[in-house]
Amino acid sequence: MKIETGELSESYCLFEAFTDGQILQIDADQYATLNDALTTVVSALEIEELFQIFAQSFLRFEKDLLDVAFEYTYTNMCGLAELEKFLSNSRNRFNVNIITLLTSFKSYVDQSDRILKYASPLTEARELNKKLGNDAFDTHFSYRVCDQLRNYAQHHALPLGGFSIGFGANFVRDDAGIVRRLNSGYGVSPWLDVTKFKSSPKMKPALHCELGDLGYKKIDMKWLVRSFAGAVYSRHAKLRERLKPKIQDAGIKIAEGYELADVAKGSEAKFLELHGGGKERSMRKDLAAKVLSDFETYASLKNADQIYVTSQIKPDAASYSGPDGLQPQ
Repeated sequence: MKIETGELSESYCLFEAFTDGQILQIDADQYATLNDALTTVVSALEIEELFQIFAQSFLRFEKDLLDVAFEYTYTNMCGLAELEKFLSNSRNRFNVNIITLLTSFKSYVDQSDRILKYASPLTEARELNKKLGNDAFDTHFSYRVCDQLRNYAQHHALPLGGFSIGFGANFVRDDAGIVRRLNSGYGVSPWLDVTKFKSSPKMKPALHCELGDLGYKKIDMKWLVRSFAGAVYSRHAKLRERLKPKIQDAGIKIAEGYELADVAKGSEAKFLELHGGGKERSMRKDLAAKVLSDFETYASLKNADQIYVTSQIKPDAASYSGPDGLQPQ
C-alpha cells in the first residue's frame, strides 16, 4: 500500500541527512503514517533491548556458575585464607549476577509498560503486555518468588543465602571385578534461604504461605533462576508474536517513504530524517528488519530449567575417548 499524497506542507518533510541536505516536503497524512510507523518500530526496539539485557544477565549468571566451578577445580589455593577469599569473591559474584537479573526484569516490566503507554499505534499491545505479566505471575512459582526477591534484594538483604561446591565421581568395575574411579567433576549450587526470605516485612502474605507449604529451608537458585528466565521468555515471546505483523507493516511504510524520496531526488536516498511538529526523527531503512531479527534470539530460554552445560567426556563408539571408551563399531 502506497503512501497517499495530498496537499504538501512546509511543516512536514523528509530530510536527507549526512549528504547534501535535500528536503522533500510531504503532507500531513504522509507525516502521520511515517511517524506512526517509526513509533511502532522504535517502541518495539526499546522493549526488545530491555529483554535482551535480561537474557544476557541470565547468561552471565550461568557463565559464573561454570567459572566458579572451573576456578575451584584448577586453582591451587594455599591455606584457609586464600580459600575464604575465593569463597567470598564467588559469593559477591553470584549476588551481583542475581541482583542484575532481578533489576533488569523490573526495568523490562516497568519500562515496557511506559513505552507502550505512549506509543499510540500500540495501545492494544499494552493491554496484552499487562495480561501476559499477570498470567506469568499466576502460573509460575519461580516468577512470583523472583518478583518478591527483587524487592527483598533492594530493601532488605542480599538475595544469595549461600552456595556449596560439590564433588561427584563415576565408578566402573573392570573385568577382574575391581572397582575404580572413571572420572569426577565439580558443580556449584547457590541457594536462597527460605526462612530469612520469609522474614522480610514486605513479604506478600500469599507467597509467605506458599513458601511455608513448600516445606524446604532452601530453594536451589539454579532451578529458580532458570525457571524464572523461562517464564519471562514465554511472556515476551507472546508479545513478540503480537508486535511482529505491526513491525512488518511499519517497515513497509518506511520503505515506501524511501521510495518517495528516491523518486523526488532522482537517486537512492540512504539516510532520511522525518521532520514535523518541531521534532526530528531518524528514519533508518533497516530498523524494522533489525527488530524482527532480534525477535528470533534467545528462544532456548523457553526450556532453560531443563538445560545445563557440561564438558564431561561421554564414551562414543564413533570416537576414541581413552582406554575406557567404547570399542569402535
